[in-house]
Amino acid sequence: MADSSSVRMLVVEDDKALSEVICDELRARGHMAVAAETVAEGREQLKQSDFEVALVDLMLPDGSGIDILRQMREDDLPMEAIVLTGYATVSTAIEAMKLGAYDYVTKPARMEEIEVLVQKAAEKARLRRENVSLKVRLAHQDGGQGIVTEDAAMKDVLATVERVAPADLPVLVQGETGTGKELVARAVHRLSPRAAEPFVAINCGAVPENLLESELFGHEKGAFTGALIRKPGLFEVADRGVLFLDEVGEIAPSVQIKLLRALESKEFFRVGGTRPVRSDVRLVSATNKDLKHATQIGEFREDLFYRLNGVTLRLPPLRERREDVALLARHFVDRFGPEKKLTARALQALQQYSWPGNVRELQMVVQRACILSAKEAIEAEDLPLDVRDQNWKSAAVRTGLTLAEMEKEYIETVLKQNEGHRGKTARALGIDPKTLYNKLGPERPRKKA
Repeated sequence: MADSSSVRMLVVEDDKALSEVICDELRARGHMAVAAETVAEGREQLKQSDFEVALVDLMLPDGSGIDILRQMREDDLPMEAIVLTGYATVSTAIEAMKLGAYDYVTKPARMEEIEVLVQKAAEKARLRRENVSLKVRLAHQDGGQGIVTEDAAMKDVLATVERVAPADLPVLVQGETGTGKELVARAVHRLSPRAAEPFVAINCGAVPENLLESELFGHEKGAFTGALIRKPGLFEVADRGVLFLDEVGEIAPSVQIKLLRALESKEFFRVGGTRPVRSDVRLVSATNKDLKHATQIGEFREDLFYRLNGVTLRLPPLRERREDVALLARHFVDRFGPEKKLTARALQALQQYSWPGNVRELQMVVQRACILSAKEAIEAEDLPLDVRDQNWKSAAVRTGLTLAEMEKEYIETVLKQNEGHRGKTARALGIDPKTLYNKLGPERPRKKA
């Protein structure tokens, strides 16, 4: 990880001897310092590199340091400026402050004074970046709960997470949709030295190909139609933290090569940008695809696969974790309906279901039951029709009825429980009212008393 006390500096000073002394002193204090002698050179450096603080002389051969400040403001650069001059006047000081200069010092200035200002200005610049980052992170935030399991295979995965998290290796999480890949990624972040830094997540499969590059790397103002302001990408937002790429196997080849370069060099270009942006992120990626096979058939870059695959964690599907179904179901009831309880029949129905949507599907089923059940006890009848389907099959075998006959009998029972109200019956069955209409036929008018 990068040293948080190190500051990326631009020094714009036409006195070459003074500039060299300042840059050497800044480097000796652990900072990165780049020199420019004119307004034109300063502007070019702003285009080529990403700085946190600029130390700018007001009197330059081809203009004023004020021109540099204007450029920073027009480009909305997330950095601060310290004005350095031997010609201190009230008017120039006021103009510099109006353009956003952090502070104003006169020559000759002691390096100790400059160092203090640099650190304070860098702290303000980082706060500005963090504010922008927080807005982006909130837009991508998905509140993760802890991992609940008693399954031996899942416990092995979590034990591996504990061993891997302190290292700075990339992690690839494989598993079906809904198995908890993001929760594992969050666990890697929480147990890593980067825990106090951002965790940023994006579902690559949910973002159109033509927008994914901008989401990952950001864009400059005017880079394309609708790019009215500069926008930081998620690599920039996640700097010093963890970036989680879900459905990484869906990334288009054109973006894969740019992702590979960003991971290898820790630098990237915003869309429409000409200067490299540095970012130090730990990557955790996830997929429900066989990426190894995807590389063999040419759908995924082999070099990127090996770059992502520092450590692979494979999550078992819920149907292979039968002992976790009841545990998770009770956990979700405590979360969504703490006053409610699952009956034995409801638990049996949940445990016999195959869960193609895995833990995510189980969560939604339990949440729905907590909301729709009018009683404290959640019965099997409060669960969606497809969850109870496997119970009907076994009951049909015992009674000699066909599945269709069992279904009709069950629907009529629930209809009777709801006093013939078809809307309530449809909600209890978890089906659309039109589906119920098709199964029962037109509603017969009730006889008048």
